[in-house]
Amino acid sequence: MPRILLVACKQEVSTFNPALTHYEDFDITRGEELLRYHRGVRNEIGGALSIFDARDDVQVIPIYAARAITSGGTLAGVDFRRIAAELLQCLRDAPPAGCAYFALHGAMAATDEDDPEGYLLAEARSILGERIPFVASYDCMAF
Repeated sequence: MPRILLVACKQEVSTFNPALTHYEDFDITRGEELLRYHRGVRNEIGGALSIFDARDDVQVIPIYAARAITSGGTLAGVDFRRIAAELLQCLRDAPPAGCAYFALHGAMAATDEDDPEGYLLAEARSILGERIPFVASYDCMAF
């Protein structure tokens, strides 16, 4: 049975906003709580879960989700490092899986990391290895 790791880290940042965002501005969920929140929600994770749940041959392993409560200013570096450390530790502790799904935003920025999503994916790759495929979804903007 394919096992899919589910990870999320989402924040909409406006670098014009002078007020920094902090760890306390995020809703952090782990394990089954992550699934309870997103099942039935009309977002990319809810959509993915509706597909996964319709299959008897797929097991979703909810790992970690950090979701900014509101869009805000750049994430303070110390707070990004805390979120990143928690997320990456959860990946280290995760059971073996055949693939990983990362729900990201794509517009996150931290005071000491211009590409937080890229950093998280690179570190996840070093933890999970080259053989496990990754899928990442990002906020889609229509122009």
